Amino acid sequence: MLLVASNAGQHTPAEIPVISFVHWHTIKPEHSASKAKQFSEDKYQELLWHMLLRGTDTFFLWCRKEEAAKEIQLLHHVYSEAQQYGEFLSNGKPINFSVPKQPGTIISGLRLGERLLVRRTDFKKTSQPVEIVIDDRRIKVDSIPGHCQIILVR
Repeated sequence: MLLVASNAGQHTPAEIPVISFVHWHTIKPEHSASKAKQFSEDKYQELLWHMLLRGTDTFFLWCRKEEAAKEIQLLHHVYSEAQQYGEFLSNGKPINFSVPKQPGTIISGLRLGERLLVRRTDFKKTSQPVEIVIDDRRIKVDSIPGHCQIILVR
């Protein structure tokens, strides 16, 4: 899902809004042998954050009637928290579109002038700082689970 969102953010001109369809509940056909695991609520919300920080402008939530209350709650929480970063979301430029082949550390962010709004999600246990390169400068991104960080690029 992050790969598709990253592709859309990377290859869609900035003047064209990216509206991503999202849905938390896993839908399995009645007689399916699918072993697809349900995302945890936290990991789903992390996905939404990373989508916003990679160029998604807004979400189109779709779900069945009986799922609506939970789906709306999860999405609304991210929308609500994101409001404090409105300037970045409206005017920032995504800094990263790479997606690892195996679960690991994901860093997404938006650059606005000399500031970066970044979010780091670790899908494996680690708390070591991770470095990213912006304009040939190494930027250290600490592990602050469940939160965004604003970092100065100097």
